[in-house]
Amino acid sequence: MDPNVLHLVVAAVLTVAFVVITALVWSRAQVKTVFWWIGLSLLPMGLYLLGLAPAVVGAYETLRDWAYALQLTPVAWVGIALAGLSALLMLGSRLIPSESYRDRRAAQKEKKAKAAASGSARPQVGSGTPSRPAAQAPAPRPASQPRPAASKGGSGDAEMDEITELLRKRGIN
Repeated sequence: MDPNVLHLVVAAVLTVAFVVITALVWSRAQVKTVFWWIGLSLLPMGLYLLGLAPAVVGAYETLRDWAYALQLTPVAWVGIALAGLSALLMLGSRLIPSESYRDRRAAQKEKKAKAAASGSARPQVGSGTPSRPAAQAPAPRPASQPRPAASKGGSGDAEMDEITELLRKRGIN
């Protein structure tokens, strides 16, 4: 069989398989996961159409020859451990929820507001920006005041309700 036809068949089968997986994942996954699967679905046929199928086969054969010739010396085991650790860290980092710039900025503002409310509103030497006087700081809510109820359109999550209430008071919706 002609290698070019074989490459086309393999690329087509992989593309169809990835499209099926993408279709199964579509309704249950996050948008970024669906986009990743769509990109993976397009990759095999893209490599074939670019003429890179022989290079992919060559890379596979090179890796196979390397694996057969590998001698598991202590240095090789250290290399395996380092490569495994790096792969674990890179893949594990995808599980950490991302924090947007807005989230960090909101956390900084909240931290400054708490510092101003607690009476440490004096400007620090060398800070370059004077802080608000304590009289202008938002008053902390007494512990006896009830939190917004979930029945008033709240989400049922006390922290989210509190954040929503703060944003509403400041005119940010």
